[in-house]
Amino acid sequence: MTLRRLGNSLITGVPGWLSAAVLRSLADHPPEGLGRVRCLVAPAMACDEAALRREYGLDIEVVRADLRDGEALGRAVAGMDSVLHGAAILHVRRPREWYDINTTGTRVLAEAAAAAGVTRFVHISSNAAGGRSHARDHLLTEDQPAKPMSHYGRSKQQAEQAVNALSARMETVNLRPCMFYGPPVPLRHIEIYRRIIAGRMPLVGSGDYARSVVHIDNLIQCCRLALTHPAAAGQTYYVADREVQTTRSVVEAMARALGVPPRFLPLPRLVAPLAYVGDMTLAACGLYWQTLHLVGEADWHVGVSIAKAERELGYAPVVTLDQGLAQAIAWCREHGHLPRV
Repeated sequence: MTLRRLGNSLITGVPGWLSAAVLRSLADHPPEGLGRVRCLVAPAMACDEAALRREYGLDIEVVRADLRDGEALGRAVAGMDSVLHGAAILHVRRPREWYDINTTGTRVLAEAAAAAGVTRFVHISSNAAGGRSHARDHLLTEDQPAKPMSHYGRSKQQAEQAVNALSARMETVNLRPCMFYGPPVPLRHIEIYRRIIAGRMPLVGSGDYARSVVHIDNLIQCCRLALTHPAAAGQTYYVADREVQTTRSVVEAMARALGVPPRFLPLPRLVAPLAYVGDMTLAACGLYWQTLHLVGEADWHVGVSIAKAERELGYAPVVTLDQGLAQAIAWCREHGHLPRV
């Protein structure tokens, strides 16, 4: 089997957690045929091109563009062969921002890429685009109809549809990663670790709800496959670690990595559906409250199957939850975000 050559490649979402890991992977293990690397940076973001070149040792060029600015995006994709589109917004002030950035921004970028002659466009979507499962042991698969349960999920599903609509003009791939973790650790995960240390981690109901997660190294492996494997063209893939967890088992693994006993603030399961109704009510008024949104999803089963990616791409996640969390906690301690033991 001959892998596709990346050629000149545009990476969006720089600076960011995913983009930093992608650049590190390209620097440490350059794929065959890698040309120039262009990084798309939002106009208001601080990013130094020379510093990126020094850090990664790659031929990096920084271009600035808003994802809704078709003219600027046209210049960003000019001369590119591949696009890895990871720029998105997760938590917002108003729900319409999800559709402005995740949906419209992706559509405008994809259309510009197709017009510029890009040959493969990989879109980092989300498992939220697929929705949830009705039971813990019923894993979500790509052949099931997408039924997103949140505005964030709908914005991602609509972005997938916009990308797929261009599949006759360029090769398109949608990846649906589950919650990813590992170094460098974002502030929202550091806050969770601090809650666990303090014994203030909320747990809705039994916590026995299916949860798939993915270590950043496993996700990067699948990103590279999506960019290079011939079978990926036109496909959608869930991306996760091999073992499906539960809400409780993820927190217990975090506690093990932190070296503390798992202690929970128990909440009745009824809290979750009530919070979901509140979240949807606020959204109908054009408002968003992150805490209410997260609690509203706390009793969902969101375990996914990675069988399709394993079968078609040879995806083989190697980092386990315990290994990945140990890396994450060590990084946090090294950078002064958590106390050393």
